[in-house]
Amino acid sequence: MKYILIAVILLFGFQITAQDIELQTKIEFANSKIQQTQKRERLFWLDSLTKLTYRNSELKYDSIVRQTISLAISLDSLRLASQRVSDLIGFQNNYLGKPEEGLKLFKTYHEKLSKGTDFGPIGYMYLNAADSYYYTGDFDTSFEYYAIAKDYASKAKDERLKGYAIMYTGYNESELGEFAEASKHLKEASSIFSKLKDTTNILGAKNALAILYSRNAFYEEAEKERNESIIMIGDTDRYRALSNLYFNAAEDNKRIESFEQQLVNIKACFLANEKTNNSFVVKPRILTQLVHAYCENDSIVQAETYFEELKIIYQKDETDRLKEELVKAKRVLAFTKGDYENAIKNSAELLSILKNKKAHIGDIVSAEQYLAKAYKANGDEINYKKHILNHYAIKDSISSVQKLKSLAYYQTLYETEKRDLEIENQKASISVLNLKNKNKNQLLLFGSLGLLVLFGGIIFYRSFLTAKRRELRQQVFSQELIKTQEEERTRIAKDLHDGVGQQITLLKMKAQNTNQTELSNLAHDALEEVRSISRDLYPVTLAKLGLTDSIEQLLLDLDEETEMFISLEIDDVNERFNEIESLNFYRFIQESVNNVLKHANAKTLIVNILKQTDGIKILIKDNGQGFDVGDKITQNSLGLKTMAERISMLKGSFSIKSKRAEGTSILVQIPV
Repeated sequence: MKYILIAVILLFGFQITAQDIELQTKIEFANSKIQQTQKRERLFWLDSLTKLTYRNSELKYDSIVRQTISLAISLDSLRLASQRVSDLIGFQNNYLGKPEEGLKLFKTYHEKLSKGTDFGPIGYMYLNAADSYYYTGDFDTSFEYYAIAKDYASKAKDERLKGYAIMYTGYNESELGEFAEASKHLKEASSIFSKLKDTTNILGAKNALAILYSRNAFYEEAEKERNESIIMIGDTDRYRALSNLYFNAAEDNKRIESFEQQLVNIKACFLANEKTNNSFVVKPRILTQLVHAYCENDSIVQAETYFEELKIIYQKDETDRLKEELVKAKRVLAFTKGDYENAIKNSAELLSILKNKKAHIGDIVSAEQYLAKAYKANGDEINYKKHILNHYAIKDSISSVQKLKSLAYYQTLYETEKRDLEIENQKASISVLNLKNKNKNQLLLFGSLGLLVLFGGIIFYRSFLTAKRRELRQQVFSQELIKTQEEERTRIAKDLHDGVGQQITLLKMKAQNTNQTELSNLAHDALEEVRSISRDLYPVTLAKLGLTDSIEQLLLDLDEETEMFISLEIDDVNERFNEIESLNFYRFIQESVNNVLKHANAKTLIVNILKQTDGIKILIKDNGQGFDVGDKITQNSLGLKTMAERISMLKGSFSIKSKRAEGTSILVQIPV
């Protein structure tokens, strides 16, 4: 055993070539100490190596910690062995996504280690084993093990371990539809972690509460919990928690078909996840969500890009977990493209996967509903009715448990959905019965109004032509006014730069030569002010950098100067516009962003400029205070009219959606 241990460690020493030099030095030093020492001293250095390679697969953490466990048990260091077994089970569960391996570890060591008297480490070992049962779908056993972990926490007087056991019990109860008990345990866990000032786990409990509310269609309560959590995170580096919060927000948006907001939240989730140390674990789920969001927002090209990224991940590691995400994405892409045969095929495959792994019942309900939707789109009414009935039958079975054990307001939404479906069917039947009578009435009505409509149409058409000519004259006037304004701005900018700027520069030089410091400083400030005004009048970067880079620079400057979270996605549009069109395009973006700064009081700004097959699509969205688009003052706003005219000069369409306290979206489509 001794020689095998040394050989393995030497192998590790040669493989660590791509790591940080300082870390590599520490690892090599630990390796040398392991080879030179015996028994407990060797165990000390081997455990040091375990800590240096902690949860790093590239550094062979798994093999090193197994060696540490074996040596610790042989030296009767059961406390250390329990700690490392617990760590390794958690690594298999949460970082590698292999809870079955975690269970193997627990079954291998728990009898020997449970004989120890250090109750805390033993409790954590049972806690992680309970997680393994939870992840493999054995909820009953996980309940038992969380209870055992809680008992060990009481013996060890370890409040944090107790909080974990209670919180994870709440997770379990939520999965089984025992929402009242789940809510109670999650709030109890949150209270324990609050006393410990453990922000990370307070966030975990609140996020679980938000998920519980979401599953019962209490989206406002869920959003409230998430918003409180996001405020609690603030400027800290808890990106993992932030990623989870945004992901669940996107899930809620998907359920209520708020697809634009779904895209905003899942992109925020993606950015937060990229900053975590285990982004690869949840990235496939995020990519699947991105595919869905872009499909629903008519960005099929972008959806396919993320699908390809997901497919590459699956090809590297063809696990059941990744296959599930791939199939989810494939069904959405197929449905969006109108390929209903493949949408049905992939939906059926996903349903089979979920049933085989005994997934959460809510996921199976959703899968049945999506399969029914695919059959309906394909015109297969028989299979549509079969799977929609399965959908409601499963929801009925959930409801029978909830009626006894859930809080009163946790009644599910399925009764309303079924009632709406019945009403829809009844209306359809009534429509068929009354169709002949309606046709007779319509014929009589059309006969009576025919002449009136004809004469009215002629009058309306004449009025329309007159209004159209007036609108065209106004449009030509407005565009000429904007063109003249830009020419005058350019002229003034050049005069300021070449005339006034040079004079002030000369004045500054003379003041410096005569040691008139105060006058020199005043001249310097005046020169900077003139340059700033000149840049505002005409963006010099447009000529130097081009349209795309100028817009990026504008938003990067804004990101540095303000506290807003700015998300920018821009394709190269330099070749699409000439010099005058580029200036109008840039001015439109500049004026839109300035409006957000001046009026919106927003925390987040999204600017997307995407090239698509039918042209260029611009989305500028904020989460600010919004305004009433129908307000007369707003409709007569000179700024909005100018923005609309600039887009008109680019032959594009311009629309604004806004509501008070819900932010503003500006959508522009410029044809090829």
